[in-house]
Amino acid sequence: MPRQLGLFNQLTLNVLRDFKAAMAKDAEESGLSREELCDQMNLLAERHGVRLVKGTGQNITMATLEKWLNPEDKERVIPVKGLPVFLAATGGIRTMQVLVAPLGWQVIDERQARRLELAELEDDIKEKKARIRKLAADL
Repeated sequence: MPRQLGLFNQLTLNVLRDFKAAMAKDAEESGLSREELCDQMNLLAERHGVRLVKGTGQNITMATLEKWLNPEDKERVIPVKGLPVFLAATGGIRTMQVLVAPLGWQVIDERQARRLELAELEDDIKEKKARIRKLAADL
């Protein structure tokens, strides 16, 4: 069931500019130069059988990558099939966070997921211990 946002906390579903800005930030923080990022994406795409561009070219060019990362370029956006390649190459999660934030969701990494699972298990244990104490008191 979709969560309804209040009147004053409306987030826009038009995330293109923020998405591309997040991609640029993830690229910047990846530790790779733009050239290295382009090469890494092409390597990963080839390894996993992902065709990143249309036409006869198999690999993305620096020009294409720059257009994908430019928040002002509203015409050229990384294709959905290329997004996992980009995310794997950069290791960033900011790009995905921008996509899901308007829905009230969060992207978490594996470590955060384990911490969340641990917290949920500890809460479950507390609830069960409280039930045990109540049952024991009733006996």
